[in-house]
Amino acid sequence: MEKVNPHIDLGTGYVLISRLPFDQAIKIREFLPESSTLSFNTAEGFVSDALEYSLYEYWYDFHHTSPEPEFDF
Repeated sequence: MEKVNPHIDLGTGYVLISRLPFDQAIKIREFLPESSTLSFNTAEGFVSDALEYSLYEYWYDFHHTSPEPEFDF
């Protein structure tokens, strides 16, 4: 599963945990404390499960393990 692109609002990149691929959403909720999530208003409405993109990117690069092999032989 590939890394998702951030939503950008007022120059801040974030991802919505509820819109991540299912396996990523489950794993990231298990890894991060609930205090890591952000809540704020956007042009589309209120967001209650946002995560700074830099934190998501760190988790993905160093803690996310994909069930798919990277190389095929």
